[in-house]
Amino acid sequence: MSAVLYLCASHNSKSRAGQTLLRALAARIGPAPRVCHIGCFHDDTPNWTKVTVDFFTSLGASCSAPRLSDPKLDLTRARDEIESAQLVYLDGGDTVAGVEHIRARGLEDALRNAARNAQFVFGLSGGACAAGPYTIGYRDDDSAYVAPCLDLGPPLPLDVHDETEDWPELRALLALRPPQPAGLAIPTNGVLRVAARGAELASFGRPAVERRTLDARGAWKVDALADHPGDGAPAPKKC
Repeated sequence: MSAVLYLCASHNSKSRAGQTLLRALAARIGPAPRVCHIGCFHDDTPNWTKVTVDFFTSLGASCSAPRLSDPKLDLTRARDEIESAQLVYLDGGDTVAGVEHIRARGLEDALRNAARNAQFVFGLSGGACAAGPYTIGYRDDDSAYVAPCLDLGPPLPLDVHDETEDWPELRALLALRPPQPAGLAIPTNGVLRVAARGAELASFGRPAVERRTLDARGAWKVDALADHPGDGAPAPKKC
């Protein structure tokens, strides 16, 4: 068994489209689903976390929110909350900072266990990118490097909602010649569905997620992912 991942550019727990998708996923789990909110990508900002916890609570879910940015975190409890969740929510924010918090707590394996054992992983923006194998990071002198992520299923690095600028961070990442020569671009209002531990990739609704590769001239080669036919959750519309 492995979780199905829904990785979104902009469908959060405040947006109408995000709520529709999350409500459908929770309903598929059944009554009183166990949810774990991971907010370390925004340093566990209380008000930001509260929006999502309150939303899931309104659905009858039990929603934990371990503060992985806190060095005093109860690691045993946090590991149990992550690994026992039926839906793991990776919230938005700073991808690299969030992954560093998770690594500092020694909980990368807990997230990978969750991706194997949960029913769903939902990733938003920076949290969605963290589900990939790596992303672009920047040192204090602004030099770029390939930063490891959580490697929860997507076989390629991810970029989100940067279509108006023609995906500059994905371009910069691929220019570093990382292990894979392509990336997955999730536009605003787009959703990437990942199943079978990364063997199945599809757009979920519109706009389509794109597989992008740089050719020798630095031009994009773009292949839109096929649309998933649906598996009980409504394909999201614009927020």
